[in-house]
Amino acid sequence: MRTKSFVLALALIAPGVASAQRSGQPVMLEIVGNGGTDVKPGKVTLEVGYIGKGKTEAEAKRDSAALLAKIEGVLKAQGLSAAAISDAPLDSVIKAQADQVQSEDADSASDAAPTVTDPHARILTFRTTAQAEAVRDDLLVNDFKIGTLRAEPDVAEVDAAYRQVKAMALRNARTDAEIYAKEMGMRVARVVRISETGSGPITPGLQTKIELAMSQGPQAAFRNFKRADGATHVEKALVVTFELQ
Repeated sequence: MRTKSFVLALALIAPGVASAQRSGQPVMLEIVGNGGTDVKPGKVTLEVGYIGKGKTEAEAKRDSAALLAKIEGVLKAQGLSAAAISDAPLDSVIKAQADQVQSEDADSASDAAPTVTDPHARILTFRTTAQAEAVRDDLLVNDFKIGTLRAEPDVAEVDAAYRQVKAMALRNARTDAEIYAKEMGMRVARVVRISETGSGPITPGLQTKIELAMSQGPQAAFRNFKRADGATHVEKALVVTFELQ
């Protein structure tokens, strides 16, 4: 992905540029080059809670097993196996719900045996956010307690992406420098300086986001931070000084 570069050098509009061209003296050009890409999540997890119920402990466990089988069936429909399911610690909400079921049953006027509960929490692991969302929607219909869907980045892939976008930002800056040089009848002689921070109070990356928000609205800038598919957006902006001859 390429973001529009900013020309920072006032030299290009200064009167001295014309005389520099006539005398063959070099012209300094500063450009903000941007690079960016999205890195798919390494894994996506979803916590699911459920409570088996019965008049005896054995019945409650059988009910739990049936609920777990429902989860496995929903996973199978998405092409996933039971290996995607792992145990998770019971959270306070599931414990409270199980206690409430038993308490309400004990307070009722019925002479029947009190309800026994068998609460469980599981972590479901997916390859994509789309799979996780499809399973979540199916389980919500069946009254399972659904926790937060979490997309976890692959740290190694994110680190590799940062190196790639730095090179991308430098290439994009060079491409823009070639455009200015051609327009002026000059050529890009060399790179004089590369900075990741710039020399002003606003970093190159923040400058890019401000321009994006101004030109396309705040939602466009927000999409740079949060991706609907759980991907991690990686970007880099460099201030590159070129010498034109």
